[in-house]
Amino acid sequence: MPFCRAVWGGLFERRIAQPGALTSGLLGLALLVSTGTSSALAQAGLDELIERLGEENVPTGEDVIVGMVESPANNNYLPNASNPELQGVTILPMSGSSGSSGHATTVARNFFGSEISLSPGIPTAHVWETNNWLQAGGLRVGQGIGAPPLTPPAGMRILNNSWIGDADNFNNEIIRRADFLAQRDNVFFSIGINNSNNQLPLLSHMYNGLSVGILSGNHATGDTIGGIDGAGRMKPEIVAPGNLTSWAAPLVGGAAALMIETAETDPVLSGNITDATRIDVLRAVILAGADHFDGWTNNPETSGPQRGVTDRPLDEVFGAGALNVDRSHRILTGDVVAGDTQSLPATAAGHAGWGLATMNAGQSRYWRFDVPEFAEEVSIISTWTRTFGANYNLPQTQNVNLQLWRVDDAGQLTTLIGPAGEPYFAGGNVASQSTLNNVEHLYITGLEPGEYVLEANRADAFSGQRTVALAWLFPEPPKTDPGVIGDLNGDGVVNVFDLLLLLEGWGPCPSGSDCPADLNGDGTVNVFDLLLLLENWG
Repeated sequence: MPFCRAVWGGLFERRIAQPGALTSGLLGLALLVSTGTSSALAQAGLDELIERLGEENVPTGEDVIVGMVESPANNNYLPNASNPELQGVTILPMSGSSGSSGHATTVARNFFGSEISLSPGIPTAHVWETNNWLQAGGLRVGQGIGAPPLTPPAGMRILNNSWIGDADNFNNEIIRRADFLAQRDNVFFSIGINNSNNQLPLLSHMYNGLSVGILSGNHATGDTIGGIDGAGRMKPEIVAPGNLTSWAAPLVGGAAALMIETAETDPVLSGNITDATRIDVLRAVILAGADHFDGWTNNPETSGPQRGVTDRPLDEVFGAGALNVDRSHRILTGDVVAGDTQSLPATAAGHAGWGLATMNAGQSRYWRFDVPEFAEEVSIISTWTRTFGANYNLPQTQNVNLQLWRVDDAGQLTTLIGPAGEPYFAGGNVASQSTLNNVEHLYITGLEPGEYVLEANRADAFSGQRTVALAWLFPEPPKTDPGVIGDLNGDGVVNVFDLLLLLEGWGPCPSGSDCPADLNGDGTVNVFDLLLLLENWG
């Protein structure tokens, strides 16, 4: 049975459930027991990523430093560093000495373990106990605006939170401080929501993190609760494999680690690391890449003058859908297009990609998409961070709406909303117009071939410029007939001139660009492509 006792001079109540759901920090239940399996990685898109890139080219989170906040189990908060799956990872206790916790160990195995994580290349994990992180060791709750959150350890990029809680009058301060830290220090927060039906605000009610449910839908659903900034926002934002959200959240953190490593090592993205590793870009890329399974809906109008419009951008249970690292990787390594100030002619964007747009209130940015053949599904996400003034207690949240337009035969934009859109898309939404969420989502099914323009419009009245991240995934266009395999210069003969062209392109293919020397399509020009060329010599 749950029991309560006061901590920290009576300012908070600690809620601890025994024995089933173990543990808490200041607040809340951490989520316990059972383990993940490697099938979870396949469900998260890892097999598809390996098949597309080749196992030797798949990112593993190498050199990405992470953190974990863990509620204590029998006063212990650290993973078991002697666990065989955690060998080679430096685990740094940030809240003093401790024995090992079974919950923390399983979270770590799902985050950076060698067998069941997406990111076994993570080298270092800083680990905090919940109460210490919320107070003196991290957020410094209750210490006033003159005591902002501490700066995280150097290089830490991701912070997993597989715990839940409710701190009553301190909820808003905790969430504001966490959002402030995420934005100020560019730290990606992965957050497990409650496994039972009721929403608890910590930390799932953050704006600048990703709240994670599980594929089965057996987790808390519904909107952020009253008394919290932005009450009525939709949670969770994404779901991932695992039978408890404690195990699903670190998989999403691991996905972020794969994207960060990709941004730092990809020959094109590495020149744009600052943008490609922003937390709003990572959020957009991960959400836009999510799988939309049967039954997923963000409840758009299906008939009448508002057909194709929603103000509830996510599914009520599954958020943007199920984590898929292959789809997200395609987006991150696709086209990077900032968007134009004019709708026509807007810059053409590739079938997969992302962009950042900076706008004043009332302004729009535009992207053009050429859809050469019937598109079974299209996924587009915009997301942005809650920003702050001089301190954590001065938050501002912009509002950006999304709408897809059709370009007609006369080259003019025409609406897809209402009956006018019926000939051009079968279902889903072409406009996302939430006034509360810091995410908008277009999910369109049965889109007819043609030319389309995406508009992101800043609909708030805050002064000054604000930035929004967008990400999109259209079906890959059909490949043209390659002709003779290995004939790279198109002269009808495979010879030494083609060999020289292949050698010039040796190594990983640049993202967002053609790579004709990659004859087998695995993303790298290597010995396998050389063998294909030699097989067709003459």
